[in-house]
Amino acid sequence: MAIWKRGRRLFSTAAILMLLTAALHTIGNLAGRPDAGAQEKVFNDMGNLHFPLGMGMNPSLRDVYWDLVFTMSITFAALGLVNLVVAGCAEVGPDILRRMSWVNALWVGVFVILNVKYQIPPPLISGVVIELVVIASLLVRPKTV
Repeated sequence: MAIWKRGRRLFSTAAILMLLTAALHTIGNLAGRPDAGAQEKVFNDMGNLHFPLGMGMNPSLRDVYWDLVFTMSITFAALGLVNLVVAGCAEVGPDILRRMSWVNALWVGVFVILNVKYQIPPPLISGVVIELVVIASLLVRPKTV
């Protein structure tokens, strides 16, 4: 399988970590919380605050929240899948994988900074782990045959 060939392993591992992050993010946000009473009140209040955004749409703050929750999950899953598809193509050479690793390092790095700024530990931890694997993939040079 091409994704596990030398020079692609760390790239593929980072992609799988992106998929895992997407799954855990979704599960974590759908799971019940110990402070369900307080959370329910806040979510009800969020549901009462609406924003007229045009096109006849007037979402609540709760609607916006859930949209962003699922957007993160979908985005992480999509990027992880794209990376796995590219890593699985034998025709894709190390130069393209290296360029994609730089793109991954950039977006994951910005994601980490965002989670540091807003002090959100679960995605921060996932982001740091993914970033370390992506950076490792940039440091390891594939051997030429």
